[in-house]
Amino acid sequence: MYAEGLGRLYDVVNPADDVYVNLRACTGVTFIGFEVDGATVFTLTFASDSSGTGAVTTGTVDHYYGKSNDTASGVWHKTAVSPASNTFTAADATEDTVAIEVSAAIAPDGKYWVKCGADGSGTVTAILHDLYRQRNPVNLASVVA
Repeated sequence: MYAEGLGRLYDVVNPADDVYVNLRACTGVTFIGFEVDGATVFTLTFASDSSGTGAVTTGTVDHYYGKSNDTASGVWHKTAVSPASNTFTAADATEDTVAIEVSAAIAPDGKYWVKCGADGSGTVTAILHDLYRQRNPVNLASVVA
């Protein structure tokens, strides 16, 4: 029997630009960012709740993956962020799409809510993965509050 991935392996929040998602129900989240035109700055922020209480920015990202949306050269490449930071700029043209993985294990104590913000016209989708409680998609609890 076929088992769907949604509700078993992952949950999705879209749009997720500047939206806190709860990491307590999964092992991590991958933010998929897309820049419409020009280089885009992405910023990660952790907080105690969905309202942003006690928000902190920590040096958590040491790499991300990017790719061009050009069908001839659109393969993923790894970009190092050194020193590790909560903010980085995706390059125009070669990093139209980025994947930023955040493990729940790196969340600061008591800060299990995380958001990724994109400046300008950039967009963000959040994919929470390795769900602790697997459910039928219609029975998934909200991860945004």
